[in-house]
Formats: sequence, C-alpha cells, structure tokens
Amino acid sequence: MSSVFFAHSAAAATNLSQDYNFVSGGIQYNHYKDKAYKKAENAKKSDMTRHTAGGYLRGSWNFYDNMFVEARAEGTKNGDLKETGALAGVGYFMPVNDKMSVYGLAGYSAEHVKLGKSKVTEKGLTGEVGAKYQVMDNWTVEPAVRYAKYHKAGYEFRLGNNFKVTDHVSIEANVARNNVKLMYGENHDQEVKLKETNFELGARYNF
Repeated sequence: MSSVFFAHSAAAATNLSQDYNFVSGGIQYNHYKDKAYKKAENAKKSDMTRHTAGGYLRGSWNFYDNMFVEARAEGTKNGDLKETGALAGVGYFMPVNDKMSVYGLAGYSAEHVKLGKSKVTEKGLTGEVGAKYQVMDNWTVEPAVRYAKYHKAGYEFRLGNNFKVTDHVSIEANVARNNVKLMYGENHDQEVKLKETNFELGARYNF
C-alpha cells in the first residue's frame, strides 16, 4: 500500500511541477481605498486619484525535488505618485492529487511608495501559503495568503487565474487585496495606511 501511495505522489509531483517552472509578466492596475495626491507640488483636489497603472514580472523555478525559488516585481504610477514592490523567496510544494498542490513560501519582500520628493519604504521577512487547483483542463486557480513582517504587519490576499492556451503558454488574470501600514519619519512613528486592490492581466510561459 505504501509503495502505491509514494508512486502516486511522485507521479503527481511530476505532473504539477510545471506549475512551479514559469516566467510571466503583464499590465497591472491598482485601486486605492483612500485618495492620494498624484502631484506633489501645488496639489489641488483635482489632482487626487484612487488609481495607478503599470506592470508586473514574476518567475518561479522548481530546482530540486519539490522545492522552488520565486521572484516577483511590480510597479505602478500616476503623476508623481509611484508604488513599487518586490519579493524573493524559497518554497516547497506538496501534491494533494493529480489536479491540486499546496505550497509554502518564505523569503524577503519590500514596498516602496514615492510622492514627489517624499519616500516611504518598508522591508522585511515574508511568508505565504497557497494552493494551485486545476478546475478544468485549461483553467487553474491559485489562491494565496501572504504575511509581511514590516514595522507593522502587512497582509496580501490573492486569487490567480491561469488559462491555458498551448502546452507552454497561458493567460494570467489575477486579483489581490493588500493591507499594509507603512511607517515613516526619523523614528518610524508616523503611519500611512495603504489599502489597495490590484488587477493583473498578462501571459505566462511554463518550461
């Protein structure tokens, strides 16, 4: 019985490993709960916005057994308002069956917001748990929750959608909700609450 179980697990890992070997990128649109000035100098109410737009990049490599490394970068802008983020980490995935796997990821992440000459940056350890489930032959959903240890805790709730076009190419349509408190000032005692929803549309190449 045990040999059958391990054989099935190995086969499932082989089938699912492609989900952890990919590069992707595309456009990103951010919507903020609170308005922010998009022009730092001589700003008026007409210069306030709830939106920024830009792009994202992501890559993952299943380098050994069920272990993988992953890197992400994103950046959006509107006038003098600019937001960027980055993440690098090591993860481990475990097949549940031939259509689903769960994973954990640990690493380092950073958030940076710039408004004119004013800058706010947070860096710290991050951890994520998630799953990848093949709903249909050409559709996989990827829910995940991420925690970031900044001066104040940051959270990200993400739902990825991957639509297969060919054996190696697919379309990504992702949505995420971020709740981060960015601390600034000489003693990091002033707070900016960053609550945003971002939408991504791009392409993925699995190798």
